[in-house]
Amino acid sequence: MKPNSLYAQLELIPEPLERSGRSDYAIGRVWAMAKARFRPMASRLLAYLCGSNGLSVTVKRDRQGQTAFVVYDPVSQQRHTFSSEQELRVWTDQRYYQ
Repeated sequence: MKPNSLYAQLELIPEPLERSGRSDYAIGRVWAMAKARFRPMASRLLAYLCGSNGLSVTVKRDRQGQTAFVVYDPVSQQRHTFSSEQELRVWTDQRYYQ
């Protein structure tokens, strides 16, 4: 006589691993592999749909060779231009304290 599942759990009777041709372990492994495969795609999709709160910094040079740092702030949706990296760092530090 085969014990039912609840009785087997209460009496700590080990149940056979095979159920309908697949084991719980095999299904768990397949599920873990599927999650691992879809997680990077899901995070890229979420980032694409929601955008990013991080600053976007572009370095540009004019014809005279002068460097300009152009920063896009997605929170305020504004662009700022700085002539030195030090100015950019000061603005970035002050931005979070406003």
